[in-house]
Amino acid sequence: MDHRSDFRVAATKSVSENLVVGELLSNDGFDATKRLRDIRSRDLSIPISNDAPRVLHISLYCFKSFPARIFHALCLKDDINSHALFFKNNFTNDHLPVTERELDLAVDVVKKTQPDLITLSIMAPYVVAARQLVGRLRQFSSAIVVAGGKYPTIVPHEALSFADYACKGEGDLTMLRINERLRQGQDLRGIKGLWYKDDEAQIIDMGQDVLYQDMDDIPYPAINEPQMFFIEKNRLETVDPEIYDEEILVMAGRGCVYLCSYCVNSLLIPMNRGNGRFVRLRSPDHVMEELDYRRAKYKSPKTVTFNDEVFGVFDDWVEEFSAKYKERCDLPFECELVPRLIKEHNVKLLAAAGMYSLHFGVQSGQDEIRKDVMHRPGNNEELIEKSRMLRDNGILPQYDFILGNPFDTDESLSEALGLLLEFGTPINLNTYKMTYFPHYPFTNMALEAGHITQEDVSDEKVAESVLYNFVYRPKFPALKRHEYLENCIYLIPWNHRVIRTILYRLQKNHNPALAFLVTLLAKLRYWQSFQQVGVIIWMRRIYLGFKLILNGQWSVLFKKIKWVVGKTLYQQTNTGRLSVR
Repeated sequence: MDHRSDFRVAATKSVSENLVVGELLSNDGFDATKRLRDIRSRDLSIPISNDAPRVLHISLYCFKSFPARIFHALCLKDDINSHALFFKNNFTNDHLPVTERELDLAVDVVKKTQPDLITLSIMAPYVVAARQLVGRLRQFSSAIVVAGGKYPTIVPHEALSFADYACKGEGDLTMLRINERLRQGQDLRGIKGLWYKDDEAQIIDMGQDVLYQDMDDIPYPAINEPQMFFIEKNRLETVDPEIYDEEILVMAGRGCVYLCSYCVNSLLIPMNRGNGRFVRLRSPDHVMEELDYRRAKYKSPKTVTFNDEVFGVFDDWVEEFSAKYKERCDLPFECELVPRLIKEHNVKLLAAAGMYSLHFGVQSGQDEIRKDVMHRPGNNEELIEKSRMLRDNGILPQYDFILGNPFDTDESLSEALGLLLEFGTPINLNTYKMTYFPHYPFTNMALEAGHITQEDVSDEKVAESVLYNFVYRPKFPALKRHEYLENCIYLIPWNHRVIRTILYRLQKNHNPALAFLVTLLAKLRYWQSFQQVGVIIWMRRIYLGFKLILNGQWSVLFKKIKWVVGKTLYQQTNTGRLSVR
């Protein structure tokens, strides 16, 4: 039976009328948990059986995608002929639109890999691209399409408008169940967590699978393994660009403990109550194994970044991790943690192990907005205290702040500017623009208050916001106090004494001339930081090269030249080559 026909049947009823709770068929004799443990130590290089099912995992706009890389490794370990396609990458505020040539390249990959199953990891900003890509691939492939990720987890019924199945929740165990069905030549109906439409176009609610607790059983992401493809800028490459990154990005665990209204966890945490611990950590030994694996793959790694939403929360884990990291890895690292959970005794241990920076979210400069609107813990006094504690221990704080918040006022922005100036220098500040993701509590509050309309939360608007406006763009001209105060906040990382003096004055009083000057400087900072093009990159390289020559640092210069030439030649050599088992 061709189950793709399910998704084509137009539903005439509403979702609530057209949804049936399916029987969670777990009595097919397959134990996914046991299978996961059995394949944990299997080497990725073991040959795959010729008659093994063929699966293509697709990541949209994220070359670093943890899900696609993990599922590629998981399927290879599970004796599945797995391939991974990374279709488009994310560039801050300048994501490139999908081109016809890139769609043709994706079709070429599908034609050569001949997958029985295609999975897509989808977040809300990339739904438009997902529909476009799936529509094209359907013309050349009869593969079953499974949508997974945050978007189908939140609205599986919407994902079924273009996918055959929608995976609700984490898909590690679900993927193994899918693999077993493929091996047995059976369809995917009845798998827990895998929603679908029946022959009458009714949506079958298959619930979601449990949150797997032993993170050491989950493979770490595949890096530069066979059968990985990357499409961007009308080119297809088979070399993993990750190996040229100077930053090693790692996750030591999953989950968060807070329900910030603008974050997806405000939906995921309630959804998973009673479904297992939401915050789960890998053992320090397993984290170190991944670091050894990645360091063997990367050409010239310089730093490690732990991308966890909460890192270093549990004292025993921090103590063990710090000792093993210090012993086995000489790269400096940074991490992220909610300010309220930062504890000085853990900071001391992590600093001794090599932590040089810690990210924490400020998000608003006014306690009331942070608490009542953003549902985020912590007050300004506490934030200042934690910032000073980090500096006292030799750690550079890096702050996150959200601008474009419709609940902000002139007074709250003035208070925010004063708070950030009090943090001292040097200061690293990431400024994001508020994005209205569908169904999030913050979005619902903005809708109820009349700050936005339903059109602002459409797939197209969300895509536009993230692809081109995720990081704050300085307003120009900024005639209103509200506007130029946001520009002042954006300019804070330029730590020059004269600039800070101007910011202090504008925080206290309105001054049109200084406001205009700040706006020009903010635009200049944006052009320098985010509007880089090839010519600018090479001009910077030439400048740094001359600087190294003047300082007599010939060995460093030759090393840099070798790295740039090697990267360029390696990419050119591997462009357009399809390696298919």
